Amino acid sequence: MTTVIKEFCEILAPDGYLFIECGKESGADAIYGINYINCPEWHDDYDELNNSVGFAELIKDIIENKDEEYPDLKVVVVDTYGQLQEIAEKEVVRLYNKEHSDKKAKSIKQAWGGYGAGSDMADEMILDMLFELKHVGVNFISIGHIKNRDITDPVTEETYTQITTDMTTRSFNKLKNKLDVLGVAYIDREVVNKQKKKKAG
Repeated sequence: MTTVIKEFCEILAPDGYLFIECGKESGADAIYGINYINCPEWHDDYDELNNSVGFAELIKDIIENKDEEYPDLKVVVVDTYGQLQEIAEKEVVRLYNKEHSDKKAKSIKQAWGGYGAGSDMADEMILDMLFELKHVGVNFISIGHIKNRDITDPVTEETYTQITTDMTTRSFNKLKNKLDVLGVAYIDREVVNKQKKKKAG
């Protein structure tokens, strides 16, 4: 999907796109000619050797220096949204533990009262930053992963497969309600010349 979106960006904004490789995502490293930067953490100083910086520092830099440093930038591509969520959730836990040193959270589920409050905070942090970009004329594209989910119809009891996101429904709904366009891409394959292997012996 990274290659497809790169080709899309090169048609619409050949000199005006930037891929943000979030967390452990590293697809852009293998794509020739792609304009990208790594954001392995929410906060981090710029590292020229690894072409990396914290996500928050990158967004702040674009906003504050749009005219001087990024005059042609039209769109940033978040690759992938799930990885961005992971680093945002780590930041939410860090913020919680900084404020609650007497009762530290070990996971996002324990932060800020539980019941999804920590994850909600991470989602809001991400969306707030991405929409700040729009105020300086930079739009965003978000790439995510999909998965198959088997669903049984309650009336006919027939089972069918649905293609859906690998995000939680709660997070996905927050994101999809803010997007101008939402697309799902998949490869429809058919296995031919399938042969059964004979058991040895």
